[in-house]
Amino acid sequence: MSDARPVAVTGMSIMTALGRGPSAQLSGTPAFAEVTRFDTGNRRTHHAATAADAGTLEEELDHAIASACAQAGVDRGATPLLLALHTRPEQDFGQLRTYTSACVSASTALADAATLIRLGRLDRVVVAAAYLVEPYQYALFDAGRALSTDGAVRPFSLHRTGTLLGDGVAAVVLQPGEGLAELVAWSRSGDGYHPVQPAPDGRGLAEAIQSALRKAALPPDAIAYVNANATGTTFADAAESAALTTAFPWQTHRFAWPTQQTGGSTPGLRVTNPQLGGSARQMGSGPGVSSTKGVHGHALEASGLVEFVVLVQALREGKLPVNAGYLGADPACSVDVIVDAPRPATSPYGMSLNSAFGGANTALVVRVG
Repeated sequence: MSDARPVAVTGMSIMTALGRGPSAQLSGTPAFAEVTRFDTGNRRTHHAATAADAGTLEEELDHAIASACAQAGVDRGATPLLLALHTRPEQDFGQLRTYTSACVSASTALADAATLIRLGRLDRVVVAAAYLVEPYQYALFDAGRALSTDGAVRPFSLHRTGTLLGDGVAAVVLQPGEGLAELVAWSRSGDGYHPVQPAPDGRGLAEAIQSALRKAALPPDAIAYVNANATGTTFADAAESAALTTAFPWQTHRFAWPTQQTGGSTPGLRVTNPQLGGSARQMGSGPGVSSTKGVHGHALEASGLVEFVVLVQALREGKLPVNAGYLGADPACSVDVIVDAPRPATSPYGMSLNSAFGGANTALVVRVG
């Protein structure tokens, strides 16, 4: 559409167990610890990423919305709100819509908000999302044996055992024009495979990635970084890897080689192509991949917005986050995982992926600079 308006991110606010503010999210140090917010004595797992200074969900949401609107210089009371939550908040935030579509709730809200901006239906929108780790969902994930048994989330890694929940509250303001970053394109898809399990070949997510690239008019090698959905669960990470190798075909030519380690640290692996030499990303062959759930945990309905803010900040700082918890290459996950140290961004473009029960998938393309 020739008169479509660019969608700019003009304000951002975030809180996780890593701290407050976008820069705190790039520390690289996992925030998991034993849960003290409620009793986990009768659970298989006892860890999550909870913020010691977190207020109530309503207080954190109120602060996030106010902070993002203040940075954007918009009147909060006159700015429509799209809200992603697991349950209805006690406080009325006057939201235009509420999204409760599991782990793609916030990314779906972002896509809808961007559509409203691009088509000229609204001149500003604030998207907010919140999840604070609480006993009910914790018990459900524990009973479903979806939680990690070793106190860590290890996306794409050999010997991964599951995910861990984490606090996440975020808000962003979208407006036409220029800002902190541009939300260039977005796409959604469905697997049509199973009520809970993802399609093993990743076909639905691959379709979302490819559609977002087409809408952005970008070749796959324009993407410097993918903040993956990877939750640290066996089947989901393998399915996402399949999607990535479909959308970025050169990923299938990666080889894992041990890195040199000193001291008593766990051996790491750097993904390389021995025929080219050096890391695959350094040779310009595709995006680096990590899942920041490995440091801040899974914020459920809020995860899409939390990870979107992390993506924007990572591209703005030119520092692509490490895939924390990585123990070694899994043959089922042949993607260019960022290990050992943050990687410099080689392109202003990045992508954030999210998937949910029911086979729902989202892909968001971001540009900075």
